[in-house]
Amino acid sequence: MSLPPSATPRRRSRLPWVLLGLGVAVTGLLSTGWHFADALVWAPAVRRRVPRTRVLGVLDDGQPPRLLLTRNPATIRPGVLGLEWDDPAGVRFLAQLGPTLEQTRRTVTRAVEWQEAALLPGQEVRPSTVGLGTPASRGLPYEDVLVPAEHGLMPAWLVPGGPGGGAAGTDWVIVTHGYKGLRQDALRILPTFARLGLSSLTITYRNAHGAPRTRQGVYRLSAEEWQDLEAAVRYAREHGARRVLLMGFSMGGGITLAFLRYSALAPLIRGVILDSPPLEWRSLIRHYARRYRLLPLAGLVEWLTVFKSGQDFDAIDHHSVMYRFTTPMLLFHGSADRTVPVAHVERLAHARPDIVEYHRFEGAEHVRPWNINPERYEQVLTRFVRRVLPDEEL
Repeated sequence: MSLPPSATPRRRSRLPWVLLGLGVAVTGLLSTGWHFADALVWAPAVRRRVPRTRVLGVLDDGQPPRLLLTRNPATIRPGVLGLEWDDPAGVRFLAQLGPTLEQTRRTVTRAVEWQEAALLPGQEVRPSTVGLGTPASRGLPYEDVLVPAEHGLMPAWLVPGGPGGGAAGTDWVIVTHGYKGLRQDALRILPTFARLGLSSLTITYRNAHGAPRTRQGVYRLSAEEWQDLEAAVRYAREHGARRVLLMGFSMGGGITLAFLRYSALAPLIRGVILDSPPLEWRSLIRHYARRYRLLPLAGLVEWLTVFKSGQDFDAIDHHSVMYRFTTPMLLFHGSADRTVPVAHVERLAHARPDIVEYHRFEGAEHVRPWNINPERYEQVLTRFVRRVLPDEEL
């Protein structure tokens, strides 16, 4: 039976629209996947916005005194909060506030744990849960040094741990910041290392803020950055380090584990401290895709990342080699970490209790276990350092 003459043209007229719709859909998927793949590895300059914050009131009718602050994303974060401000002469001061006591739609009340100078209503302050300034803002003498590495000289802070203000002949800890992080992230813990007599070297690595850039200017998510940590270990040894520890925040922890996997200098390391480390990135891509309700795109993002930057995901799958590690590890992680889920790191902790000392901080966000309980964090860290660097060896 033949079709009416008008039927055939009508069917043919739909085909271009179907093809156009498919093309738009495919283009949309590729564009979205390309955007997330680019965001994953591109290493831009880091500019952390400090929200405008004022002291709205000082409540000193009890002990300790309390501050009423502008409510914003920084001042409502859980745990300890740091404040920085300048007096009219430009002198910088610091204060540390305890957890939130009360909050309204516009204000937050926190107790003052310590402060270097009085705060008055109307004072503009800079809040931070990680760190602002330099080691000098924590009362620590330090040097700006340059560590020779494959792609150039890496800026670093050297806080000497010797009684005479020197670093030679002391034990060292090399601290590595995280993904799109800054050296300031280490400021919370550098005073503890100084009290323990360790010299600390807080480094940057290729493509990080202020560090030399590679031709592509992308993160390798620890697959290559470990070579810059190796350069820092070499620098420490050349400048008189006796025994060496490593500490990594977030991706800095992944870089630390990659160093243990690939560096010929790994046997020199007496212990490592990991704070919120990513251990395997394929599962993290799926985690982010699920979090943003884009789970079907996870495989596409992974493929595009390999296509764009040549990323080697096997090289940074530290879960797959966790039975090969032999170096003592101290692992901190927060239960409220939405960047690296707590189950992600507990896989390592549960598999290797023979070398991993694990401490979970309830309610802590990414790289903020210290903020939830500084005293506990520092006590645990002190015990670990004394265990892996015993005095009887000196």
